[in-house]
Parts: sequence; structure tokens; C-alpha cells
Amino acid sequence: MTPGRVPEPTDPGSTPTPPPDEVTAVVLTFRRPRLASDVVRSLLDVERFRPERIVVVVNGDGGLDSQDLEDAVRMVRLPTNLGPAGGFRAGLVEAFADPRCEWAYLCEDDIGLFDLPAPRVADLVARVGADGAHPAVGAVVAYGRSFVGRGAHTVNVVPGSADLVPVDVACWGATLVARRVVDAGVLPDDELFFGVEDFDFFCRVRDAGWEVLLDGVAARSVADQQTTAGRDEAIREARPNDSAEAWRAYYHARNSVELSRRHGRPSWYAWHLAYSARHLQASRSADERRAIVRGLWDGARGRLGRHPRYGRGAGEYTPEVTPDG
Repeated sequence: MTPGRVPEPTDPGSTPTPPPDEVTAVVLTFRRPRLASDVVRSLLDVERFRPERIVVVVNGDGGLDSQDLEDAVRMVRLPTNLGPAGGFRAGLVEAFADPRCEWAYLCEDDIGLFDLPAPRVADLVARVGADGAHPAVGAVVAYGRSFVGRGAHTVNVVPGSADLVPVDVACWGATLVARRVVDAGVLPDDELFFGVEDFDFFCRVRDAGWEVLLDGVAARSVADQQTTAGRDEAIREARPNDSAEAWRAYYHARNSVELSRRHGRPSWYAWHLAYSARHLQASRSADERRAIVRGLWDGARGRLGRHPRYGRGAGEYTPEVTPDG
């Protein structure tokens, strides 16, 4: 989606059905006011959420691009950047503090850059409710991944025609989370801060006995954007890609060790070292290589939390900050 443009409904000639009142949208943002505002406007104008059913969690720095927009929705400002894990944890707690809320719709602040169906939420909730094959739903993800027997390595899942299918893990993306998950005490672990913290959460959802389902309609619509090249193309004009942010490599290297410790087998460590060696060979800068090595070392020592050296600089491109510098 072009920054500043709200996506059109799937059927422009129809009036979108608003989500039921038991759904609360949670938008997490950090240094991306334009992108986050695009997502919020889409939730209001396309998905037809009532403003009081939208929670915006600001991870210490940032917000929305309009004071009127901030005044219309529920703003939660964290004192510092707690990463996606801590930010979505706070958003889930806020959403389910309302006893009427049964589903939280978690949205990353750049989700508007991907070609998800719109409107989506009311239809998705109805499909989940009508699906008797999966009575123990913990979360429904827009694009999901499955482990393939090589440590924590996963592959993208795109169902050929199925609607709701089980997957192992997912990125946050645009995800429905059921109240039963939070009531069972399963929340994102803010000690992981960033980097496969979403994988850990979905593993723990499944460990608690709930299913993680993939929305086949959404997965097929964004399949081309789930490759590295497709994802880079989707975001390149709006925000830095992973290769431009070497700091990400630290958390992925470190937290993959922790993911192996929590959810894997001894062989996972060997696979992770092999993949890390390949990433070192393919790295584009000395900073990225140092980040990988430091991440592996801290992962082996069990050091978690936010590392003061590794964090986001520019969150999005603006007239002053562009892909060309």
C-alpha cells in the first residue's frame, strides 16, 4: 500500500460489515507515525471499527500523525521501547481488560504495506466461529510458517484452497488472538524483546493446548510478498528492509538459541550454528557479522532483554529520510 493511502474495500460497491463489538484492534508502533496512521485509518474507514475499539500502543517513541486521530482512539504510551514482545503484551492486557472483548486483532504498524484482503476482520471472525473442525482456536494468523525438521528453520505455508489450517508459528502481521490464551496466562515474553519473539509466543499458545490457524484467504493474497524479494519490494519505498538494519541480526541469532532451548531438541543448536555460519558468509557488512557473533555469544550465555547497542534508527522513510539516504 502506498504510504498515506487507505486501501479500498475488496468490493467497493458494498458497505463493509463492522467487526463485532467483542473484537478490539491493537496497533503497535515505534517511530512510524505515518505507517501506523495508515493502519488506524484503514481500521476505521475500511474495517469499520468503532474508534473506542482501537488501541494504539506507542513503544516509547512515536505516535500517530494527527492529534485528532490520537484523540479518537485509545492511546497507550509505554515509557520506553519494550520491543514487539513487550508492546503487544501491553496491548493484549489493555484489550482484554474490557470483559466484553473476546478477540484482539494485533496489527504491526507496517501491515498496510502488504496486500491483505480489506475489509477482512468481520468475515474472518465469522469464518472462525462457523468452523466446527477447530474448536480450540488460540490464534488466527494472516501468514504462517511450519517447522521442517531442521532446527528452528521454517517454511512459509500457502494452502491451495483450504480456509483455516493449523501452522506452527507466524510473524505478528495481522493476527486474531483469543481471550482464552491470555486468560491462560500466555503472553508475549518481553525478555525476548525482538526477533522470533512471535515464534516463541505461538509455540507457547500451542503448548497450552490451543491451535494456531492460518487464514488461507489472507495467505494466498500475500504469498508473493512472503519471499525475501517480495517482502523487500513491498516495503522498499516506505521503510528500511532487514539488510539495511544490521542490528536485527543480533536478536535473531541470540533468540534463536533461546527458542531452541525452550521448544527444540539438542539438534536444533547444531542447525542454528550451521545457518549462522551461512549468514556470516552472506552478510553485507562488518556490523552485521559482529551482530551475529555477539548474538550467538549472548544466546549461549542466556542473556536476554534489550541490548543497548542494537536498536532501530529510522522507522520509516520521510521526505527527510529516504531509501537513498
